[in-house]
Amino acid sequence: MITRLRPHAGAIWLLAATTIANVLGYGYQVVMARLLRPEDYAILIALFGVLILESISSQVIQSATAKLTAQYRARDDEAALHAFVRRWSVRVVIAVAALAAAIALLSGPISSALALPTFTVVLLGVSLFFAGVLTFALGLLQGLARFGWMGSVLIAQAGMRLVLGILLVTLGFGVGGAFIGATGAVGLSLVVAAVPLLGLLRAARGASAIIELGASETRFFVFAGIVLLAYAALTNVDAVLARSVLAPDQAGAYAGAVTLGKIVLFAPIAVGFLLLERTSRAHARGEPTERALLLALSFVLATSGAVALAYVIAPAFFVGIVVGDQYPAAVAIAPLYGIAALANALLNLWISYFIGRGEMRVGLLLAVAVVAEVTLLLVAATDGVSVARIVLGVAIATQLAAIATFVFERTRERHATALTPR
Repeated sequence: MITRLRPHAGAIWLLAATTIANVLGYGYQVVMARLLRPEDYAILIALFGVLILESISSQVIQSATAKLTAQYRARDDEAALHAFVRRWSVRVVIAVAALAAAIALLSGPISSALALPTFTVVLLGVSLFFAGVLTFALGLLQGLARFGWMGSVLIAQAGMRLVLGILLVTLGFGVGGAFIGATGAVGLSLVVAAVPLLGLLRAARGASAIIELGASETRFFVFAGIVLLAYAALTNVDAVLARSVLAPDQAGAYAGAVTLGKIVLFAPIAVGFLLLERTSRAHARGEPTERALLLALSFVLATSGAVALAYVIAPAFFVGIVVGDQYPAAVAIAPLYGIAALANALLNLWISYFIGRGEMRVGLLLAVAVVAEVTLLLVAATDGVSVARIVLGVAIATQLAAIATFVFERTRERHATALTPR
């Protein structure tokens, strides 16, 4: 039994490490919900909504890096891997540094538009730089199947965020201190992620420039960017806009429900990491990819589905446990948001699968869903429950679109195979 499990030890550790990181991450949310006033906690949730938008956007880098790294590894093409790492490590650093500088320069208008303190918007730019470089490192670890180190990085980030956040808030720095802790944790976890990659980075520094895959790599990054940027917006724009479209008390209640929903959404994130690597490797070798997808969907439906069902059955109990009694209006929002978060957790798996196979049509569907959600939030949101209903409706429609895309792609593939001369 132990011998059979040994090859999967890294993957098992990643699942366990992600659980630990999620516990630490939600420990941070629970503590902050109690240390901060509801209106300040709503600001923190809005900040994290923007940061998650940034970090998931940065997962364009992670997912595309993991896909290409796993592909080169599956083909034993070390020269292409080293050339890829050399080329894109420089590009990523330059790109995210330029974007972070732009956010800092435009911090005034951005803070006014989102009703956020200017200082925290500058911190968002710093966080974006750290997150962009970190996700490139995580993508390399993911594509190389170094899941043990990957899990350790996630734990380090969540643990440092909790410790630094509590320390700074209790010292009187308020919501700004909470976010400073989060920013510092991303930077420190980048140091941890660099340790197992030093050998690869040294080899990449001397890579030959003969390998010319830059155009195809760039095209893949662009398409992956469309998909993941749309997913980031779809799953976080409601939290960002809540303070603009809702009254302060309703925004605070919605922030409490969002905290519960993120447990459903992010708990199975390691499954998406594993699915992307497995799908990329199998597809590069011409092997079937559907079994890993079905196993991943089943696992997330059983685990996150159980949590979402618990929110439906006993919302008041879980609102009291997670965010406390100062968010009574969140009780009516939590069941709707929990089901929406489940649909979006499953959508994350579909996206990992499509990216692993290089099938990017789903990006157009996600972009349409984002436009629909933003439009509905701006014209139809009246309270926290109405916002949750909008998010739920869009999440279900997008889930059905992902399933239809899967059926279309597989039908087209079988038809093409049948027409190929034997």
